[in-house]
Amino acid sequence: MQARLYSVILLLCSALAQADSAVWRVSKGADQLFIGGTVHMLPPAQYPLPAEFDAAFQHSDVVVLETDLAPMQDQSSAASLQQQLMYPAGTTLSSKLAAKTRQQLLEILQRHKLSLPQVEQFKPGMLVTQLTLLELQQHQFTSPGVDQHYLTLAQQQKKMLKYLEPIEFQLKLLAGLGEGREDLFLQHALNDVGDTAEMMTKILGAWRSGDLAAVEQLVLTPVKSADAQTYQQMFVARNQAWLPQIQGLFGNNEQELVLVGLGHLAGTEGVLALLQQAGYQVEPFKSGSDKTTE
Repeated sequence: MQARLYSVILLLCSALAQADSAVWRVSKGADQLFIGGTVHMLPPAQYPLPAEFDAAFQHSDVVVLETDLAPMQDQSSAASLQQQLMYPAGTTLSSKLAAKTRQQLLEILQRHKLSLPQVEQFKPGMLVTQLTLLELQQHQFTSPGVDQHYLTLAQQQKKMLKYLEPIEFQLKLLAGLGEGREDLFLQHALNDVGDTAEMMTKILGAWRSGDLAAVEQLVLTPVKSADAQTYQQMFVARNQAWLPQIQGLFGNNEQELVLVGLGHLAGTEGVLALLQQAGYQVEPFKSGSDKTTE
C-alpha cells in the first residue's frame, strides 16, 4: 500500500519541502491551528527564536507539547520512572557488546572523563541520550529548547497545556531502544556521537528556514537506513498515534499551538504529510500574516 502511494505522497509533500518558516498553519475551512517544529536544546546564540513562534504563541489559547515533564521534577517520582532505563542488578550493558563496540564505547567515555562502571547499568537508549547531551553541552548547547521556552511562557501566562504522550510512554520507548540488539544499536549510535554538534548546527539552519527536505536528509534518512526498527519506533508509530489527537483539536473555539520535535514534521510519513493526506490544508505560517486571527 505504501509503495503504491509513494508518488502521490511526494506530490502532497512538495509544497512543504522549502517553507521559509519553522511554523505551519493547518486548517480545514475556517478552523485552524499552528504546528511548530522544535529543537530540544539550543545554543544561546539561537535566541531570539524565529518570529513565527512568538506570533503563533500569542495567537494561541492552548499549547500542546509532546509530553508532561512535571513528574520528572519530583525527585522520588523521577527516580522511580528512571529505573526502567537501567538494567537490574547483575546485568550490564558491556556483557551485551562485542569487543570492538565495547572498545569504541570506552574511548568515548574517556573523552568525557567517564569510566565504564559509571554507565554499566544504563540501557542503550539512556546511554546514547547521556552521551549526546554531553557532546552538545561541550559545544555550548546550554539554553532551553523551543518546547521548554514556550512551556515556561505558557505557565507564566496561564495558558492551557495539553500533551500528546504520557512521560511513562516516552521513558518506556527510550528504555526499549536497541533491546535484544544492543551491539548493533550502539555500533550505529556511537559512530555518530562525535559528529553530534556539527550535525546539530546543520539541523538548526534547516529548522530556521523551514527546510523539511534538509531535515529529512539530515535526521530521518540516516536513522531509517541504519536502523529501520528504531525509525519506526521513534517516528512513524508516534506520528500515526498523534494524528487523531491533532485532528481532535479542531472543532472548538480554541486556538492551539502544537510543538513537536522537528523530525516528526518532515518526510512522507511525517505529521504534516499525514494531515495533508487526511484533507487538511497545510501551509507555512509567517508572522504578520493577515490570517492569524481567522
